[in-house]
Amino acid sequence: MKKAILFLCCLLLGASFAVAQKIPDSKDVETEIRRLEELGRTKSLRGDADWDGLWAEDAHLVDVTGKVTIYKKGLNLGAGFAPPKAMKMSEMIVRVYGETAVVTALMEIEAETADKKPFTFSLRFMNVWRKFADGWKIVASESTPVRLPAK
Repeated sequence: MKKAILFLCCLLLGASFAVAQKIPDSKDVETEIRRLEELGRTKSLRGDADWDGLWAEDAHLVDVTGKVTIYKKGLNLGAGFAPPKAMKMSEMIVRVYGETAVVTALMEIEAETADKKPFTFSLRFMNVWRKFADGWKIVASESTPVRLPAK
């Protein structure tokens, strides 16, 4: 009888603990992730190379050339490059899986070469976000150039 009562108390304690934990609403998470994606876009437009607040230590980045970079604090992505003239994000989809979120989107970029010749390109990207004690951080990213089909 004592074991049964102890077991029931543990069940009730566990249930009350689960109820006390705030399970984030996926819409709230989606809103936060969209805000962070926009923050990254505006940082790029400003030429801000400090991404420590958005990237997790040891995050894997696969760029449009297929090169893999492992993010380290202070990496300063984009340092030494002129910021793009414009970046338009569209077709964004955010899927939330508990404390992980996956983002896919299309990015259209207007930029200039070193000798001031304008060029544009589009890419699709995927960012995987994870919730840490200090907020949401990208743990993996991949970019794929968009090419028109051959005629």
